[in-house]
Amino acid sequence: MKIYYSFKRAIKSIAVFIMTILIATSATAGPIVTDWTYSTDATFSDAVFGIGAGTTTSSNYELSWGYGGGDYTDPNAANDLARSALTVGSGDTGDDRFGGGPVIGGVSTVIGGGLPDPFAGEVGLGVSFTHWNNAISSAFATLLSATVTDTLTLTPFLPNVGPGIPAPTLEFDFEFRETANAGPCAGGTPTPCGDLFGFTGTPTLNIPLFYDGNNYVVDILILGPGLTPSPIGFLNDGQCAALGFTTGISGQRCQGFLTPEDAHTTVQFGFDVRHIPEPGTMAIFIIGIACLSYRKLTN
Repeated sequence: MKIYYSFKRAIKSIAVFIMTILIATSATAGPIVTDWTYSTDATFSDAVFGIGAGTTTSSNYELSWGYGGGDYTDPNAANDLARSALTVGSGDTGDDRFGGGPVIGGVSTVIGGGLPDPFAGEVGLGVSFTHWNNAISSAFATLLSATVTDTLTLTPFLPNVGPGIPAPTLEFDFEFRETANAGPCAGGTPTPCGDLFGFTGTPTLNIPLFYDGNNYVVDILILGPGLTPSPIGFLNDGQCAALGFTTGISGQRCQGFLTPEDAHTTVQFGFDVRHIPEPGTMAIFIIGIACLSYRKLTN
């Protein structure tokens, strides 16, 4: 009997404690931010090139390789006079994007679940990456790997203007392979083989952000035609293996892109900010179990 009443008191204490915490949290939380202004930027660093002829360039917004006097925007150059590149764009929506620089804009918070609606301003336009995939001589040194550092600063705008919040800085340590055009191609893709750009271990969805007593998450997205958002895709096991990433039961699938030969391919990035309601589902579940247990013991 003594154990019975001790258990009742413990259940009651737990329920009261959880309710107190949730009430206190709710009381101290500020209003949900419905609209933000933002600035985002991405830069290259730590580029590694293979051994070979030609010249290589490594700067904040450009990684290029091939013929020293070549122009990576020229797709018609002979392969011994050609140049290829990866460039960061400044966030416009044209086809030829390079030069980099911060992207500034505004974005509305996704509230109440569901997918972000670009027509409701719930998708922020970020930077772009363009691969200038030109056919170059196999004698040239090519890019092997590098790091992309992506920064995002959010500033509350509505209902109240607040200080800027540095969102988590993301570092993508990526591997790059300029593949031979003739097959067999990695992952069973058709010839001519596309080049591979991939990374692993960097979160792109549900990145936590806490502001003024409220929880939010940021998602890094790929924007298609009409700025329709979708998560960054995964490469298949053969493509990941060609990039040097371990796959299978003990490994992790890599994310990335396959870019076609003799073309420049632009990947437009965006993001959303989603509000996570409090109290969470698990907290409500715990309270419910505690209350039901307490009621059962008192009956």
